[in-house]
Amino acid sequence: MGWQQFMRLERRRLEERREGKLRRALGDPLPGETAELLDLVGEEDRMRACQGLVSVVGADGRTSYRHIDSLSRDDMEDRLAAEWLEEGWLKLRVEQRRKGADGRALTLFPSIPKHLDWTS
Repeated sequence: MGWQQFMRLERRRLEERREGKLRRALGDPLPGETAELLDLVGEEDRMRACQGLVSVVGADGRTSYRHIDSLSRDDMEDRLAAEWLEEGWLKLRVEQRRKGADGRALTLFPSIPKHLDWTS
């Protein structure tokens, strides 16, 4: 993917986050969660998006936020790593919800990724 295409995609993702996409994707709380917690996670993500902030995962595995206009080509992999982290978490939530719907015990609760957890 070229730089211009990458930035178009990032700006589209940022707009989706401003519109509350993460909160909608979270759905209903899993056992041990509250709707209030999910609302706070979603609102915090929406507010960061309104500020133009995107998450990046550095080589040390730590997540930080950068303004979209300060991203460079060197940040592409770090930005994609943050997206993969969030996507993996959301997929795990779907799997846990499916297992719960089948009547099987939930054995693993997906914890909120640190870059989305407003309490950390």
